Amino acid sequence: MAVEVANRDCIVTMEAEIVALAHSCRVLMPIIDMTKELLSAFGMELDSTTMKVSIHEDNAGALVLGKTYLATWIHTQKQALAIKTICFREQIVKRGITLLKIDTKEQLGDIFTKGLPEPAFIYLRQKLIGW
Repeated sequence: MAVEVANRDCIVTMEAEIVALAHSCRVLMPIIDMTKELLSAFGMELDSTTMKVSIHEDNAGALVLGKTYLATWIHTQKQALAIKTICFREQIVKRGITLLKIDTKEQLGDIFTKGLPEPAFIYLRQKLIGW
């Protein structure tokens, strides 16, 4: 029973992380497109050294699913999630966006989404303000 609950919690966490990853891509991709348009308007070319885009992810399941272009391992529980996210996963590959694993302790977004112990809160706050 405890293993079942743990597995369900892992799946729910991964789904939440994938939804957040998809949302960040929906915000990020128009910025990439606008940058490309501005570069072409000024007669500049975009090459691999001009723009390097990375997204940091701390959930291993979301990282694997985000890097997987075609969901070959879809189970019935995850099928709806895979269908919802296939568009952004295609765009990650097409646009050359890098998904990077980040240690949970270094995840700056946690300061906004979790109740942290005081030392972790102070550490992340200092990183955010550049100390």
